[in-house]
Formats: sequence, C-alpha cells, structure tokens
Amino acid sequence: MTTLVLGVGHPDRGDDAAGAMVARALEDTEGVVVRIVSGDPSSILTDPLWDTAERVVLIDTVHTGRRPGTVHRWSGQRLLEHLPATGGGTHDLGVATTLHLAAALDRLPDDLTIIGIEGVCFEVGHPPCRPVRHAAAMVAAVLAREIGDPEPDDVLQVAIRIVDLEVGVDSEERGDVRLGES
Repeated sequence: MTTLVLGVGHPDRGDDAAGAMVARALEDTEGVVVRIVSGDPSSILTDPLWDTAERVVLIDTVHTGRRPGTVHRWSGQRLLEHLPATGGGTHDLGVATTLHLAAALDRLPDDLTIIGIEGVCFEVGHPPCRPVRHAAAMVAAVLAREIGDPEPDDVLQVAIRIVDLEVGVDSEERGDVRLGES
C-alpha cells in the first residue's frame, strides 16, 4: 500500500514548517512517499500519486485561534465541510481552495486525511515554537504507527527525528532528552 504524505509549509517561516517537519520525519517509513510543498499547494494536483496512492495524508499549519500545537484531523465524506471555500493563507491558491478544486474535478482521493497543526508564529527566519515542534513529533509518530505499524521503539525514533531536525539534538544517548524541549 502506498501512502502519499504531503507536508505543506515553508521551512523558514516559523510554525509554518510543521507540515514539512512531519513529512521529513516519515521519509524512511515503509510504504510512504513524501512530498514537501513549500509553494502553491495546487501543485499537488500535478503529482501522479495524488490520483494513484491508496491513501493521501496532507499536513499543514492552521490558524483557528486555538492554542499553538493543537492538532486538528479531518477525513471522510464531510471533509470539505470543515474547510473554507476560499483563502490562500501563506500560500498562493491555498490548501482549502485546492481541495475544493480537486473535488470539483472529481479528483479528490478516496482516502484523504487532512491534519492541521495550530500555529502562531509565521515570521520569516523564526524557528517553530515548542508546542508546534512537540505536536509535529507526535503527529509523525502516530502516522508512522498507522501507516507502517512499526514497533514502539521505531515510533519513538520517528518522533525523535523531529527533535533532531529542529532542535539539534545530536547525542547518541537520548536518556535526558524529552520530546519538544530545546
């Protein structure tokens, strides 16, 4: 089974990096093909896997006013009801508009899950905040478990990749490292 994981967001815009962080952490998961979308999300419609993957998971940062790091998950028949019909956010066409366009073209994947990680800081040059890094690590671990059903140690390693990528934990001994701490 092939799962297309789309990490939407710009890696240098603070919390907007959450989708890309999750996707990068899943790169070595069996059965997963990762795409990082840092520009116009409508480009996902040109990826052949959009139409052929058995499952598509799209992760992006959202801003709904909830606490940073809050995770939202939408899927199923009523997915589009939870998304605004328009709006580009920090991207050209925007994820919501792209998904509505895909539905209008009858190209919405049968098994599509949207995961939004609540962000608060989108300034260029800023790192993601601690709650967003923590949420991204947890989302990556949960997805790794759902997709590949790895052993518990493997799931932890996926979560630690987020910490390694964003916080710079380079030590081989991780006994004192807690997820989400910098």
